[in-house]
Amino acid sequence: MNIRIIQVILDVFDHYGENIRFEEERFEEALNDEAPDLLDECFWIIRGFQTGIYDAMIFDEDIYRNGYVKYLMENIECEEKEAIFIVAVFETVITEISYYFEIPDMLSLLQDAYERQDYPQLAIIAKTYFLGFGVSQDYEKAFEIYSYLYGHGDDCGAYYLGFMYEHGYGIEQDIEKAMMYYHSRQDDLTDYRLGTFYMLGQYFEYDAKKAYEHLSRSHLEEAYLYKGLLLEEQRNFAGAFEAYFEGAQLFQVECLYRAALCLRMGLGVEIDLKKAYHYFEYGYFFMHKESTYQLSMMLFDGLVVEKDEKKALLYLHQAAQLRSRDACLLLGQLYELGRYVKKDHQKSLAYYQVASEILNQSNEKESRENYENI
Repeated sequence: MNIRIIQVILDVFDHYGENIRFEEERFEEALNDEAPDLLDECFWIIRGFQTGIYDAMIFDEDIYRNGYVKYLMENIECEEKEAIFIVAVFETVITEISYYFEIPDMLSLLQDAYERQDYPQLAIIAKTYFLGFGVSQDYEKAFEIYSYLYGHGDDCGAYYLGFMYEHGYGIEQDIEKAMMYYHSRQDDLTDYRLGTFYMLGQYFEYDAKKAYEHLSRSHLEEAYLYKGLLLEEQRNFAGAFEAYFEGAQLFQVECLYRAALCLRMGLGVEIDLKKAYHYFEYGYFFMHKESTYQLSMMLFDGLVVEKDEKKALLYLHQAAQLRSRDACLLLGQLYELGRYVKKDHQKSLAYYQVASEILNQSNEKESRENYENI
């Protein structure tokens, strides 16, 4: 499966208009004409569109990726690999297109919900204003509705009130009040937020025990990642792998990558190169640059899969396009030496320069974060 299909879809939408996706035969023909070498990818993408999950992903952000994957596996009888590929491609295309729509008469809906004391509906409207989904983003309006709910005994918006106080969105910044709201309700969001605070030493002193307690209670995808990082920092590699593995079951991209690394290197788990390749490949579907680089290396080495220099180079070039520094450095060396590719000093220099830029940007980001922490 090749992620180049993402650009193919975007090109077809740009040329024919996005509504071509509703004309299945014409859409499939356009995709095949644009990428005759990606017939398998085109086939599965069309099958995915037929299920309607593309539109579901636009409108419902609360469904985990594994929910969509399970739905596809059951409804189009595909393997997990094809299902996660479809979900990953759709997710990227939706992000690139940046869909926007307006909910008509939102103020009337809000007034009606107030009059009926419909707390669940008010919570939905508050989140709509908070995210700017269907209406212009309005933190003040979101704060107003969540405060009303909280004052009437419904603390479902505790996280959002805390977040707005923490960042000064819609209200004057007040860290103490933010912490009060985060501590007032125990759920996936508040525990995740408090766990990262204790782990990163943000607003609190670093406290690994409290960070672990909060992160362990959260079932957010990212909570598994931070829990794994915390355990890895304490050199509890077995615990770290278990956390990454749990996140990988939800297809959290960084967890997929880190679980794969553990499996490849035998960190906290027995070496399993086949499963490592499997997770790196899923990370690649989500355009994770280092997963793409690792796939390339395994193909160059002939680990688990048959050695395939042509495919390895494809992944290596894609990793470089995704701005993997290691991929850029290796391509610079290959073009310099003429290994696997025709010797080309100009291309070699260009890749070395990109690798240098990536390093400088990384150093600048680290310096900026250190300054902000101080």
